[in-house]
Amino acid sequence: MKLVHPDLERQIIFENNKNCFWIIESPKLFAKYVNGLYLQSEGGSGGFVLSDYDKELDIGKNMEVIINPFDISLNDKKVINKLYAELSELAYAEDMYVQTQEITSKLKEYIMQLEYLSPYMLEFELDMAVDSIFKAIGLKAAGCTDDFYENMNIYIKIVAGLMRKKLMVFINIGNYLEKEQIEQLIKTAMYNEIYLLLIESTLKDYSNEFSCYIIDKDGCEI
Repeated sequence: MKLVHPDLERQIIFENNKNCFWIIESPKLFAKYVNGLYLQSEGGSGGFVLSDYDKELDIGKNMEVIINPFDISLNDKKVINKLYAELSELAYAEDMYVQTQEITSKLKEYIMQLEYLSPYMLEFELDMAVDSIFKAIGLKAAGCTDDFYENMNIYIKIVAGLMRKKLMVFINIGNYLEKEQIEQLIKTAMYNEIYLLLIESTLKDYSNEFSCYIIDKDGCEI
């Protein structure tokens, strides 16, 4: 898999399970490329092209950009919708189908008993979808509310497993995590078959699991 831009001479290449560090020392170019990646990851247009085996990939569907790790939400609308869809498939699969039918049947009986005991005529959906039950009980992915690093590991699993994305981009994550923690993120990403691109404004120590691309203060690619 590779990431290219018409203004860049080098291609950022992800291969052989190697993730990438991209050091951009020029503040002007740092803002330009980070902003461009973020806008495209949100569905906007731009100059970056992400491809896999020469097949162009939709950046909005295949890339997640994390600018502020403290803003990571394990249960935003996109995640919840994907979670409910996957759990619904499990609920109606062979192993759980009978139990799912029993639960929805019991809920219908429960509502009918409430109607009998109340002075009101009630209406409800006879074809009760299991995802409406998930919503009613506030089902969501569990996280560690006081540990953003653990939440990042969980979020990598969610982005790879639920959202089926191929690349996660972290901006200046080295300002928040120790080297050992970054190495653990690498392991989490590799296990979940998703690549990491760490964009930093200054050169930091990095492991052999990373390829390194540098744009210096003068805008020269190294």
